[in-house]
Amino acid sequence: MLDRAEGILVGLRRCTIDAAFGEIVGVSRRHTVPALRVAAALVELAEGRQPRDADAGDVAREEWSELFSRVT
Repeated sequence: MLDRAEGILVGLRRCTIDAAFGEIVGVSRRHTVPALRVAAALVELAEGRQPRDADAGDVAREEWSELFSRVT
């Protein structure tokens, strides 16, 4: 799941894998939500699904919703 989330950020931000990983970890730390939960929520949002984890979904929306609005 982490690889998929990194890929989403690489595609949307045009950044490196390392930068995408760092962003996910940074978001995880800032919001005190485990990185794998945040990554899963990001993937679910990118797939157009409602995240199963409400807390991680809120974090992912807060941090990355503007990325999705750029591509729709």
